Amino acid sequence: MAQPVHAQDEQSELEALRAQVAQMQAREAAYEERLQQLEERLLRIEAEPISAEEALTIRGRYVPDASNPMTNLPELDGFRTAAPTRSPNDAEFIFPWQDPAPPLGAPQDDEPVQREPDASVAVEDIVQQQQGLQRSRFGADLSFGYTHFGDARINLDGFLALDAIFLGTISIDEVDSDIFTSDLTMRYSATDDLFFDASLPFLYRTTAFRSGGAGGAANEPVEATIDEWGLGDVSFGASYQLLRETARRPNLVVSSRLKFPTGQEPFGIDFIEVEGSEGNLQVPEQLATGSGVYGASIGLSALKTLDPMVVFGSVNYFRNFERNFGDIDENPGDQPGRVDVGDAFQFGAGLAFALNDKSSISMSYSQRLVGQSRVRLEGQDWQRIIGSDANVALVNLGATFGLSDRLSLVTTVGIGLTDDSPDMTVGVRLPFRF
Repeated sequence: MAQPVHAQDEQSELEALRAQVAQMQAREAAYEERLQQLEERLLRIEAEPISAEEALTIRGRYVPDASNPMTNLPELDGFRTAAPTRSPNDAEFIFPWQDPAPPLGAPQDDEPVQREPDASVAVEDIVQQQQGLQRSRFGADLSFGYTHFGDARINLDGFLALDAIFLGTISIDEVDSDIFTSDLTMRYSATDDLFFDASLPFLYRTTAFRSGGAGGAANEPVEATIDEWGLGDVSFGASYQLLRETARRPNLVVSSRLKFPTGQEPFGIDFIEVEGSEGNLQVPEQLATGSGVYGASIGLSALKTLDPMVVFGSVNYFRNFERNFGDIDENPGDQPGRVDVGDAFQFGAGLAFALNDKSSISMSYSQRLVGQSRVRLEGQDWQRIIGSDANVALVNLGATFGLSDRLSLVTTVGIGLTDDSPDMTVGVRLPFRF
């Protein structure tokens, strides 16, 4: 005899409930077994120190007990050190920039690279400015600069009679020059250690020439102002990270740069006499916006972090190549010849303090020694240009502010220390990370 429909439904529901109870009992047994394993593991941890392998599986990242100040390398935050052997189940805890684990018992020749900085925009900008390193694949800098030169001298045209009386013309000359620059720099990270950049500068120059003693009268000054603007010398650079910073050694970066004479050359510019000066003041017809010659440089920079301080230093050598010009003399008419601009050697050092993740202050000193230039008119011997050598020394004070995770504001003020140095420099840079 067939069972009623409602009896069949009750039987099906009862079997479903029994299946659910069996599943819950199995799940409870699994939980109890897992809890027992965790309790046994806890007892082992309390009895002996935790291993690196267990640290990876428990916390997801193993942090050695060591002092690890901030550094400035192009990878993301973490440790670049040899990791212990891991199983496939632990792959989620491995950082993509970590090196594979060496075989057990293998000798450890290299020191473990010390801890990467936390996401500190300020420190990242310091390293980019000093060593050309960056974390992002692409970057761009828009910078603005202002430089002021001032020079005053007394010119004597005559002779001294009776060792006490000067007979001739005395003039007081003063030159004030202001240079405004705008520079667009594009950066590219080919690898974690190799970086390239290209710089496109624009300049505006204005120079005021003043002279007292026009016509033999000291109270009759005359003045002329010359303005010029245009493209400067385009340059391309490359930086390679030789050594990564460790607890004992600094970060070492070698850099090179090529410069092309795309700006207005300073050679062959004629001088004209200012009206009313009676020959006492002559000024150039135009101002240069470039060096006029091809150039190359190579340098080595070192950087070490002593949290919260960053110490850096660099040495650079600048080579200018000889070049022929159709006119190298300021006198009217073309005077073809060859120019050899003096090479230069530069060194500097400084330190920066990271006030917080978004701001820092820096102090540095730089000095450039420029060799004497020489020219050779066509068919003649080389002649050295007296006074063309220079000693340029600057003290720089800077501050960095992180406006966002991608944009920063870097400001610098430089003070000249020698006669060949500019009186002051002011720079504003806006580095952007894509």
